[in-house]
Amino acid sequence: MPAATIRQRYHQWLDRRIPPAPRVTLDQQRIFILPTIGGYIWLSVAVLIFILAANYANSLAFGLSFFMVSLFMLSILHTWKNLAGMTLVSKSADSGHAGDLISVHLLLQSGGRGRQSVRLGWPENEQVTYSFETNQDVTLQVKAISRGWFRPGRMKVESVYPLGFCRAWSWVQLEMHTLIYPRADFSHPVPSLLGVGEETGRQTRSGQDDFAGFRRYKETDLPGHVDWKGYARTSELNTKLFEEPLGHQVKLCLQHNPGVSLEDKLSVLAGWCLECEASNRPYSLSVPGTELAANIGHKHSKECLETLALFASGSDRAPGIKRSGGERAE
Repeated sequence: MPAATIRQRYHQWLDRRIPPAPRVTLDQQRIFILPTIGGYIWLSVAVLIFILAANYANSLAFGLSFFMVSLFMLSILHTWKNLAGMTLVSKSADSGHAGDLISVHLLLQSGGRGRQSVRLGWPENEQVTYSFETNQDVTLQVKAISRGWFRPGRMKVESVYPLGFCRAWSWVQLEMHTLIYPRADFSHPVPSLLGVGEETGRQTRSGQDDFAGFRRYKETDLPGHVDWKGYARTSELNTKLFEEPLGHQVKLCLQHNPGVSLEDKLSVLAGWCLECEASNRPYSLSVPGTELAANIGHKHSKECLETLALFASGSDRAPGIKRSGGERAE
């Protein structure tokens, strides 16, 4: 049987035995345990001493071999109990770009029992060992492989406490409702500003550049645009108005960018969005099925990056969240 088929069936079996969930409690069904190399050596020495004791009829050697086996059996129980009843809760994960190290925030619930030398982390990523008596907040780092909903795979939780004779472990898949944005590619210049050298450059719109007057304050106005000096003089709250030439907007389009593959094009768009934000230049985004009007700011940047993260990904909702009424999951 091919190795790929064996791995696939193994993962399917794990999904049935330990299904993905936002919180997982380790119990008899979810914990596996086997001797370590040191445990096998310990048992081999105990067997060798038993054979010598039987050959020479040495009672002391018999007692030593039985003691070693008894100690090994006790270590099985204590190693298993060190994980049994512990609950892992997915709290949050920071957003980032594909290829970045993502901070994952977890809560380890002790279940009323002290836990010693519990090691957890994702394969080929950071693995950390914790000892705790009460609930413990932990932060782990894992590399984001691709854009879309964050799926870091199964995390390994293991312990060899107290004697190192046995290793108890579990493969836990915690659901993370976090988006990973496309890798940002800054190797291509932002498209030329619209309207440069054209008559439309004399037209203006609400924007960020030139002061254009005042109006009455609204609750949705940015604090940085409030006329605080005028408020101190007159006790009347007004908001400063700014305008900018229409030609200063940048239109970012999927169809017209230098990327070769779809992922390359999305990476270029992500880089352009970040460059426009850094230069305080309003920009619009156009991808098939979605048109975002020109704007600037954290909210607009987040909306653009989320659009790029979910574009043609096959899923617009977080793992474990069912769609209701045709609404898009936030």
